[in-house]
Amino acid sequence: MKIEDLVQKEVRDLSCYEVKTILEQKSQEKIVKMNLNENFAMPTETIQELLLDACRSIDVRAYPPPRGSLAIKAISSFLGFSECEVSVANGADEIMDLLMKVFVRKGSKVIVVEPSFPMYTFFAQLYGGTKVTALLKPDFSLDVDAILNKMDKDTRLLFVCSPNNPTGNQFREANIKRLLQEFKGVVVVDEAYVDFASGSIIEWVRKYDNLAVLRSFSKSFGLAGLRLGYLVSNESIVNYVQRVVGPFNVNSVTQQTIALALQKWSYFEQQIRYVVDEREWLIQELKQIDGVTPYPSDANFILFKVTKPNLTSATVVERMENRNVLVKDRGHLPILENCIRVTVGTRNMNETFLSALKESLEE
Repeated sequence: MKIEDLVQKEVRDLSCYEVKTILEQKSQEKIVKMNLNENFAMPTETIQELLLDACRSIDVRAYPPPRGSLAIKAISSFLGFSECEVSVANGADEIMDLLMKVFVRKGSKVIVVEPSFPMYTFFAQLYGGTKVTALLKPDFSLDVDAILNKMDKDTRLLFVCSPNNPTGNQFREANIKRLLQEFKGVVVVDEAYVDFASGSIIEWVRKYDNLAVLRSFSKSFGLAGLRLGYLVSNESIVNYVQRVVGPFNVNSVTQQTIALALQKWSYFEQQIRYVVDEREWLIQELKQIDGVTPYPSDANFILFKVTKPNLTSATVVERMENRNVLVKDRGHLPILENCIRVTVGTRNMNETFLSALKESLEE
C-alpha cells in the first residue's frame, strides 16, 4: 500500500504555501521585517497588556466559548450587526477555507481577481474547484466586464480584495456594486486592510444577499499572532458557514483579547492614523529615489516598481535581505513586472528600509 494512493488528488497536486524566513539563520533583533504586512508600528507594551488582562480573566483548563461565540458577540456589537450575521475563525484564511467547504465542489469555478492574495486559489483547488483568473486593468482597477464574461453556470464564488494585496488600491464602489448586481454567485470582498482606507462596503450585506465581507485583526490591530478573522454576511450564508465550523475553533485567549481590544478602539484608531501618515511620508520619500516608482496605497503597505535599467526586483530584494531588511518580491505576478511590496513600519523601520533600498540600487 502506498500512502499516496490514499491521498485525495487535489491534495497531492497542492504545494505548501511557503513563507520565506531568514530568522532561523540570523538574530531576530537584527532583522527588519517589512515583507508580510504585519503591524510592527503597534507598541508591544499595548499588546502585552491586552494579553495579560485576557489571561487573567479566563480559565484555560476549560474549552473556549463554542464557535467563537465570545468574539462574535464582541464583533457584532462593535459593528452594529446581529450575532447571526458574523462568523469567526483562525484568521481570515480559515474563513476562506470554510466558504470553499460550503460552496465549492469538484467542477465548481471560482473567479479570482489577480494579482491578489494567493490563498484564494489555494483553497479553491483544495476542494476540487477550478480557479478562473480575471486580471486587473493596467492601472490596477477592476475590469468588471472581463469578470462578468468569465461567469458561467458552474461559477460559485468571486474573490475581490479591496484594498487589494499587493497593489494597495481600494476599488471603486460603483464597480463592486455592479458586480453584486450582475454576478450570479457569492461575491467575497476581502477587507483585511480596510481600516487604512477611506471607507468600507460592510453595510451593503444588508442590501445584497450575495455579499460576504472578510475582515482580520492581523493588520490594523497588530494581532497577527492570535489568528482571528471574521465574516460578515447575511444570516443564511453565515448559518451555512457555522455548520462546517468545529465546536471549539477559536481559543479562549484570542477571543478574550479581541473583546478587550474592541473596547479600546479609540487607541487603535490613533495607531492606524500613525501608519497612514507614515505610509504617505514613505511614498513621498520613494518618489525622490531614482530607479523606483511607488504606487498610491490605501493599505499598510506600498507597491513600487524598480525602473533602473538592467536591475530586477528579485535582485533588489536579495540585496536588501543581505542588509537584513525583508521586503516582498512581486515581480513574478501578472502585470507587476519588477515590482516590490514593502510594509509600512515605524519611522525608524522606514528609514532603515530607505537606506537599504538606496544601497541596493547602487550596489
